[in-house]
Amino acid sequence: MHKDFKQILAEHQALLSRVASSYEANESVRQELLQEIALAVWQGLERFNGDASLKTYILKIAHNRAVTHVSKEVKNRDLSQPDDDDIVGTAGAIDEEPEYVAARSRQVTSLLEAIRTLPVTMRQVMTLTLEGLSYQEIAEVCGLTKNHVGVLLQRAKTTLQQRMNHE
Repeated sequence: MHKDFKQILAEHQALLSRVASSYEANESVRQELLQEIALAVWQGLERFNGDASLKTYILKIAHNRAVTHVSKEVKNRDLSQPDDDDIVGTAGAIDEEPEYVAARSRQVTSLLEAIRTLPVTMRQVMTLTLEGLSYQEIAEVCGLTKNHVGVLLQRAKTTLQQRMNHE
């Protein structure tokens, strides 16, 4: 392998944190999910053959792990209340008017809450889109066709718009 695991994890930590945040609201459980994702990435790196970019490969592992996590968690507990203190805290770092920062933080929190309510496949497609992946890359990560990605993304956007407009 051309990079060691610590370097790869450091380069993709923010990305993996965003993936975990889109699947888990509870901070402590989200940290557990991040650890599970890191372990899965470590285990999966030996199978990386360069067919896709490293980022795409890691995202595929992360999303697969998150989907497994969600299916286990839904069976094991009721949906928890969102715990998005880390997102609210990062918005405050921007040197802007307090009212704007507060409104923006509420919007981000509301969007994450709405994304978490999407069916898993739509959630996956939406999260990967927000990470800047192309339809083709999303198709590779999710095991879908490029056209199906477009359909799911459009449905996800419509659902999110409806949910955000009803708040």
